[in-house]
Amino acid sequence: MNKSIFSLLFISLIMSTTDAFSQKKEVNHVDWKTAAQLKNLDGSISIGFAGPINGISNDVLIVTGGANFPDKMPWEGGKKNYSKTIHVLEKCKDVYKWNELVKSELAEPIAYCGSTSTDLGVVYVGGENEKGLSNKTYLLKWNAAKKEVETKSLADFPIAVANISLTHIGNVVYAIGGDEATKSSDFFASLDLNEVNAKWKTLPNLPLALANAVVVAQKGINGTNIYMVGGRTKTGSGISDLHNTTFVFDVKKQIWSAAANISDGKNSTNFSAGAGVAVGSHSVVIVGGDDGVIFHQIETYLSQIAKATTEELKAELIAKKNKLVTNHPGFYKGVLLYNTLTNEWSKIGELPFLPHVTTPAVLWDKKIILSNGEIKPGIRTPDVMLGTIKK
Repeated sequence: MNKSIFSLLFISLIMSTTDAFSQKKEVNHVDWKTAAQLKNLDGSISIGFAGPINGISNDVLIVTGGANFPDKMPWEGGKKNYSKTIHVLEKCKDVYKWNELVKSELAEPIAYCGSTSTDLGVVYVGGENEKGLSNKTYLLKWNAAKKEVETKSLADFPIAVANISLTHIGNVVYAIGGDEATKSSDFFASLDLNEVNAKWKTLPNLPLALANAVVVAQKGINGTNIYMVGGRTKTGSGISDLHNTTFVFDVKKQIWSAAANISDGKNSTNFSAGAGVAVGSHSVVIVGGDDGVIFHQIETYLSQIAKATTEELKAELIAKKNKLVTNHPGFYKGVLLYNTLTNEWSKIGELPFLPHVTTPAVLWDKKIILSNGEIKPGIRTPDVMLGTIKK
């Protein structure tokens, strides 16, 4: 055989083998255990928070912010409480322990922010509290010597927004979507933390206005891209549109495109208020979202209650809504995997605990951390779940 032809065949074989290897499933399943439970300042177990900030800084887990109902459920007239207490979870091998010396607090109580863990610290944007929506941006950094979390104020975000999605590439933070006062947002901007007095830079708008979406940065065929998964859109009727979409932002070309719809490999599913992480070189794992079936029913009741023409009808609708809420079975249990090279979704298992929603996932030593969140309407969890990735 001619040497040049043989060389070409050999190179082709190597490339095809490499491509096949790179497209192998990087995650076969995830093993879960409870690493810790959030505590109150008096040492008792917390009821947990929805919409907290979870992030890694200098090898500790920071859990802070969030909202809960400490006295009674919202349908019983309970008042929502917003937190500014900062909790720091440290680890020594397989032992996880809260640092009880930390007295740091956030600049103000806040919940339902977007957050992402950069090498410089945990950045969080927006959120809501008793005063309404926020447009503030902060950086949280763990100072081990002083046993405190340092807070640095960054440039204000251009709009006040909650339920916004954050990710980063290097020390550039990307903030996408969210809920403004009366509508969901398609706004997209970046902040370069390496710049002195950095300001937010506006980027091409999302194809859809989306809140409560999962966003991750991960490598694709043409380099590192930003993947926007699922989400929810406010409508004038008060009944949200839920989405099964995957959008990809090509960082080099600065354009959005549509990718495969979210699915378990067979059936497509809407996905909102869940969590996700980038794993390996071409995988995205998402967990704990809401497929929206019961959510839509609850929103429909709320819309009907608002339009009820008699007190009798209003009371009847409230009773039906409350029954639906109190008998809620929990959220979507599937653990889904997206391959950025093949543009394919698959299901790799189910959560062995009630899924957490409205809480971000983070990676800590290549393990998935899912801390706090809502497990049923109005009901929070203090659990910090640790997911070990199995190949």
